Amino acid sequence: MIWGTVVLLLITLLLLFNGVRMKMLEQENRLLSAYMDTAGEFYQGIQKRVEASRRYRHDLAKHIQTLETLLAGREDEEEVRTYMEGLKKEYTELKKKKFCQDEILESILDTKANQCRKLGIPIEIFVEDCFYTEVEEVDMVGLLCNLLDNAIEANERCAEGERRGIWFYMEKKEEKIKIKMENCISSEEEFNFITQKSKKSEHGIGTKIIAGLVEKYQGTREIKEDRKKGIIIDRIFLYGKEKI
Repeated sequence: MIWGTVVLLLITLLLLFNGVRMKMLEQENRLLSAYMDTAGEFYQGIQKRVEASRRYRHDLAKHIQTLETLLAGREDEEEVRTYMEGLKKEYTELKKKKFCQDEILESILDTKANQCRKLGIPIEIFVEDCFYTEVEEVDMVGLLCNLLDNAIEANERCAEGERRGIWFYMEKKEEKIKIKMENCISSEEEFNFITQKSKKSEHGIGTKIIAGLVEKYQGTREIKEDRKKGIIIDRIFLYGKEKI
């Protein structure tokens, strides 16, 4: 009788454990799906840039041919000059960079800055203008998209009238890369420094991705809360523990 009760209890506990585990897996799958949506948005941005470049190169021969026709036997060069100014403006817009010459980093920051503008979240970005080839492209996407997504979501949870904002800094010295993120947080939130999330948020997958990438690039991460200013300060150092 006693053994039967024990077995029944063990089976019940096992079923409960499996139920909890399934819910956790469902939650992780949901978070992973959200992350993939963000990555898809980024790659769409990259695709638009590539298509614009291809379109310009494809049309270049036609532009040259048109110029040659306009120049043939013409004394008045005003029309030609106007046409060439249009080409120069198009080319300038195509190659213009807002943040830095690193195409991957530029696309990530541009996508997230546009997202912040749509949500009405003030964002300031300060990036050293160089190439960050020490980090693989897919890892740069995973690291920065998750960091910025966390900051955006924290701002969205701020109550009406509370301060909102994101401040992103990134620089490099030799191969060492320093990333600093500051973002506002709701005065009602309790921040957990172990899981890097508030009680109202879900960042399980994102936190694991960030932690794994910091470890991959032999780095360190430190997170501090400044309750006076109502911000979270997140610092990441890749390829070294010392600060730049």
